Amino acid sequence: MWSYVFRFLLTFFVPTVLAYDSSIFSNVRFKNIVIFGDSYTDTGNVYKISHRTWPLSPPYFFGRFSNGPNWVDQLKVFGVNNYAYGSATTDNNFVQGYSKFKTLPVPGIRQQIATFLSRSDVANFDFTRTLCILWGGGNDFIFNSSLTPPAIAASLLNGVQDLLTHGAKHILVFNQIPAEYIPLSLTMAPPSVLNYLTALFNNALTTGLTTIQQNNTQAALNLFDIHSLITKVVTSKSEYFTNTTANCWNAVNATTIVKLCDNPDKYVFVDTIHFTSRVHGLIADALRPFLLTSYAVNSAGCYVH
Repeated sequence: MWSYVFRFLLTFFVPTVLAYDSSIFSNVRFKNIVIFGDSYTDTGNVYKISHRTWPLSPPYFFGRFSNGPNWVDQLKVFGVNNYAYGSATTDNNFVQGYSKFKTLPVPGIRQQIATFLSRSDVANFDFTRTLCILWGGGNDFIFNSSLTPPAIAASLLNGVQDLLTHGAKHILVFNQIPAEYIPLSLTMAPPSVLNYLTALFNNALTTGLTTIQQNNTQAALNLFDIHSLITKVVTSKSEYFTNTTANCWNAVNATTIVKLCDNPDKYVFVDTIHFTSRVHGLIADALRPFLLTSYAVNSAGCYVH
């Protein structure tokens, strides 16, 4: 059954590849993947700075904001450097993000990028064989609802510019997931408004990324359409996901997680914001062929820690 769901989603999912000089990158084989983002991507950074107190594990999986390995874990590739922090915004100078129920400040994506670029060994990174991945933006609106989606997209694109300025050659940017399906978002605005805000962000991101690509033909910029993938997961009538709208757990506070269901992997949402490990598996499955065909990433059976 699961293989059917996977094949169905892959036939729908097509990543957007922006124009660049492909002759520069023929037969590239990557040594490193560097990732920047928020709780959808964090593989234990918040868990570390909170002294293993958040996310509460168990029931969360070893510092992942899910009930099991997330998409980064399930990619199963070597050479991953993950700088993502749960609750991160695009830039702390734009809007500060806080994890652990808004008690723990975390670095934004631009700050994560700065940390990576300040590494003593960053000069050893061969950027022609390094893929940089960015996924974020949703938390900016959560921490400051007066921000406009185009402004948030522009802030995320500042991170892309930071990487390009320091020599990055391969960048993959996730667009925004459909906010109208997220349980927490539905407590903040009607679905039609959330749909409109998401579209504004994604349109601005695509337009901005295209412009940056046109001005940086020495680099390869790509957009990963997570919006279409999650839309398909939620709206398809799958026998596997018995609940695509409600959350399985409710995080009451930093020390209390109420379980509302017995089988999280039958759900799309493990809590009011985050995906179950099975959904993360779909993200990894959709991304892996894209990486292998577009980037030839070395793949092996190891988890990222």
